[in-house]
Amino acid sequence: MLYTIGFLLLLSCKEKKQESIQFEKSKSNTSRDSLSHKKDFSQQSKILTDPKNEATNKQEKQISTATNNANDNSFVLSCGSGCAMTYIPEVVLQDKQVINVKFKVETYINDKLSDIHYEKYYFVYNNSGQIEKINPEGENDNILQNLMPDAQAEFKKYSKVLLKNKNIDISKFSKTEKVRTDADNFKICALPFDFNNYYDVCVEDDKNCENKYPSYVYSENKEILETFGIKEQPSAFFLLPKINNLQPIVLAYTDSDVEGYFLKIIDNNEVVSSLQIGKMNGETIEDFVIKENYEIELYSRKNSDEKRILKKKYKLQDNGMIK
Repeated sequence: MLYTIGFLLLLSCKEKKQESIQFEKSKSNTSRDSLSHKKDFSQQSKILTDPKNEATNKQEKQISTATNNANDNSFVLSCGSGCAMTYIPEVVLQDKQVINVKFKVETYINDKLSDIHYEKYYFVYNNSGQIEKINPEGENDNILQNLMPDAQAEFKKYSKVLLKNKNIDISKFSKTEKVRTDADNFKICALPFDFNNYYDVCVEDDKNCENKYPSYVYSENKEILETFGIKEQPSAFFLLPKINNLQPIVLAYTDSDVEGYFLKIIDNNEVVSSLQIGKMNGETIEDFVIKENYEIELYSRKNSDEKRILKKKYKLQDNGMIK
């Protein structure tokens, strides 16, 4: 049974506590004055001031200082009549697709602060940046399955807010081999997508081109674009890694003297935004780089012998807009 669930049940039945509780700073007093119903934390999360963990505490303190607006990202869970628990993120650490968050949990009974303790959770995301499970430290239980619906909803909501933390690099979620397939067995281009590199590779080596920049010929695969709600008819197209629920697609028009490339963002089988990212008309070359974090850089030059010049930058937003 999760600590939080037990904690909620006991608190809901407990008589009103005294209005003021002294919190001692030393480890020995903290252990002695802990509420009798508390479940022991694992050694790492329980002994927060142990000298043996001085290096770890110092690292967490530095990261905690850098965390943006921790109180603004807090959320509240109900633990019964007149009881509420506020979860305040204090430390955020990322290991690829897993984000470890240490919360300061403040318990209020009838609007009076009753208890302060700490809990750690592992937020596990998939390659698309969607939350798959949330585990309390040291436990295998997925709270997205075991908690009450309202509590699950609050944790899910926070999992989305967590991705906006400046210490989190969502591009690490999609770092896989050069060519991968999604649930529908589509070939996906790995990022970054550098048009200059794409042109060099695909002109000289068709096999390596397909491995690094897999594409679809429209005439043979138009049903794929139709699946995503795209009615246009490009010469070819590239599927990029999903980000959250968004599916970015690059459409290539290469059957005329003027070549063009467009980035389309699909949400729920609808195009929510579009940007022309490349154009070659015989007089100028306008090309692009799409980075792993979906920053988009647009370049321009007169010919392939010149060094390209950065003209503009864009960023794919959480709502699918390109700004």
